[in-house]
Amino acid sequence: MSSPLPPPPPPSAAPTEMLVQLPQQPQPHGSSTSTRISLLLACLVVVAALQYPMLVSYFQRLSQATVSSSTAAIADSSSGGIDRGKLLAALAGMSRYRAKTSVTWKKKRAEYNKLPASQKLLLGSTINYVSKISAVANAAAMNDVTAQAVLEHGLRYYGISPFELQSYAKIHRNVGDHSQVAQALKHFVRDWSTVGRHERDAIFPQILETLVDMFPAPRSGVRVLVPGAGLGRLSYDLAAAGFDVVANEFSPYMVLAQRYMLSLKSVKPNSLTFHPNLEWWSHHRSTESLLRAVQFPDIVPDAQVLTRLKLVEGDFVTRFLPHEHGAFDVVATLFFIDTARNLVDYLETIAKVLKPGGVWINLGPLLYGTAPLVELSLDEVLTVAAKLGFEFLPADEKWGEDTFATDEGWRGKVRGKLAGYSWDPNMLTRNAYLAQFWVARKVAP
Repeated sequence: MSSPLPPPPPPSAAPTEMLVQLPQQPQPHGSSTSTRISLLLACLVVVAALQYPMLVSYFQRLSQATVSSSTAAIADSSSGGIDRGKLLAALAGMSRYRAKTSVTWKKKRAEYNKLPASQKLLLGSTINYVSKISAVANAAAMNDVTAQAVLEHGLRYYGISPFELQSYAKIHRNVGDHSQVAQALKHFVRDWSTVGRHERDAIFPQILETLVDMFPAPRSGVRVLVPGAGLGRLSYDLAAAGFDVVANEFSPYMVLAQRYMLSLKSVKPNSLTFHPNLEWWSHHRSTESLLRAVQFPDIVPDAQVLTRLKLVEGDFVTRFLPHEHGAFDVVATLFFIDTARNLVDYLETIAKVLKPGGVWINLGPLLYGTAPLVELSLDEVLTVAAKLGFEFLPADEKWGEDTFATDEGWRGKVRGKLAGYSWDPNMLTRNAYLAQFWVARKVAP
């Protein structure tokens, strides 16, 4: 049996602890405040990131409400019923003219760069194709001067601020039909230049001379309605002949261009320039044709004539009825009736706005547009119009060949003549119609 372990020794006295006061590190002045601010900012950033979609949605709604309220006032006052959304879209389209045209020449350059090096060397050494593309870009920049002038006049006329337009354009990034912008600007050439005179000379005299013969001077008080007025040259020429003219146009692109054109009362003739062919590279006899510069206006709008001319925007079918029922002596339709969504609506409206004994004078093709409800042949148009109370008058032989020479019912009352449309004599193509001319009198209510 083992002996017991000896007891543990008594505990010794604990050594006295020496407490040493360590010096504290000096703290930078305001460090705790800076830390708290940094943490606060970090929290705010996190919250903002989480709430970003809601904030964007809120400001978009706020901006859209601002656009809606201010432009609604425009529609109620100076615009005469123009659709504010379409007006803003057209203004946005004008503002983007240069950006949109740059797409064309940048694409041309990108396609050129796909050529083998040997072919690029060939084109560079013979015709300098790259310089052609650069010349188009420079000419497009010059065209943009006109587009921006149209834009700025439109903003002033309708009382729209640049901020309002920018807000609308940011929300509606894809609005503004560039093809309609280009067509409206190109009409400066067709309607208001000496280059476009050959087109006007083929279609204006039938209407102008016929009405001058039917209504001897003085013509003040003889009201003429011109729907589909475009850039307003026919309307202006009728007003210059002494008629009181109401021009009507549905397209806000054409409206903007016409209002700008008729504001140019202090410019010199042929002092402005436009290149009409930059976006149509086919059918050119030479590069000079592609880059052709056209001067306008061939005449400066006369302030006295403009007192007899009024532009009314909006849909022809709804804009004049019922308040203008039986209010016009003449309705002159030039390249217009085939633009109808519903041709019967057009024919009924023409009959309703004319006074008893009033005259409908027409010249144009039957090139129906997008998704018409009905597409009538020429004889069907005449038959329906006769049912609505129109009597067709003999048409002068000088206005073209008899369209119905073998039809006893219509013989001598409708005449066809070749009429060009955006027809450039320097190009290798011809766009023309056998435009139909007639004069009809409203004989039944």
